[in-house]
Formats: sequence, C-alpha cells, structure tokens
Amino acid sequence: MHINTSEDRLLAELKRLVDRTSDQLQWGNLTFWEACERIRQTRAQAAVLIPDQMELYQRIYESRFQRLLEQFVLPRQSQPQFNRHKPY
Repeated sequence: MHINTSEDRLLAELKRLVDRTSDQLQWGNLTFWEACERIRQTRAQAAVLIPDQMELYQRIYESRFQRLLEQFVLPRQSQPQFNRHKPY
C-alpha cells in the first residue's frame, strides 16, 4: 500500500494543472494572446507548487506548450471564424 505524501499530492496537482492547460491549448478556442496568458498563469501556479523545481518545469512543460501553440493555436488564428450554429 502506498501512502500519498505531500510531494505526491503536489505533483498530482501539477499534472492536473498542466493537463488542463494543454487541453485548452489543443481543444479550446483561445486566441494566441489568451493562450500565452494561460501558459503564464500555469507557470505562476507551478512556481507556487514546486518553487525549487522550476528549471525542470521549464525544460519539460514550456517546450510542450510551445509545440501545442505551434500545432493548434496558431493554425486556428489563420482560419476564418464561422458561426457554429445553424443559420436556420
């Protein structure tokens, strides 16, 4: 049986935070600037959770967020925005 330590809880919270941001970048309808702000907020929240591990956070998650920006957010910016509701 594994007892959940405070470090385990912090890392689980970090994982939820990063996954939520990644989902928003991939599937949300964020503008580029909104996505950048979300990434900034995630970094700030991570700094509270794991202040001594931010260098590792930046190496792992900043590159992930950059890839998601390039792969999903930027292409959406160049597509026309259509009304998703039926016109009738």
